Amino acid sequence: MDFSNVLKMYPYLSDKNIAFTYSPKKDAGYLEFYSPTETGSKENPRPKSLPMGQVGIEVLREDTRPIDVLGDYVSHWGVVEDPFLRRSYQAFVNSLDNKQLNILQRQYIDSKKMYGENRPFNQWLEITGLPGYFRGYTFDQWDKPEEMYRSDQLKLLDNVKGYLGITPSTLSELKDSVGDSVED
Repeated sequence: MDFSNVLKMYPYLSDKNIAFTYSPKKDAGYLEFYSPTETGSKENPRPKSLPMGQVGIEVLREDTRPIDVLGDYVSHWGVVEDPFLRRSYQAFVNSLDNKQLNILQRQYIDSKKMYGENRPFNQWLEITGLPGYFRGYTFDQWDKPEEMYRSDQLKLLDNVKGYLGITPSTLSELKDSVGDSVED
């Protein structure tokens, strides 16, 4: 993956000083995000090509989409550093109802069974679960959003899409780049 294509498609990222590396790995997730102080784990250390003191994104699979890179940055760092995204993320998290919290609990149980997740639920929720739920619709990572989100949440997330420059035309380019259908 060429990071310049990601920046061209999503100019929001162009002034964010992101270190980027492509490290294809068999049987890996799509990508890994590193905060400026994160060293990674013993099993998955921060790549040397991602300098400390700088946000880093490591793409692990060839089929990672540009919108996935944008989504990981936004859901892990943008929601901390960008005031609009911070407010939007907090409003989204505060809007989750019991049905949605139960979905997150089931995702956590599945992560434990399928991927060996060993963090306590609250830590997983903060680092993985909530960012993933925020990304699901916003960055076109989940099918059937009408089953996962209420209309007020979709409106809030549509505002985030507009702020980030995610438009029907970027989704069309995304469709062309992966050859799959992408719903608007």
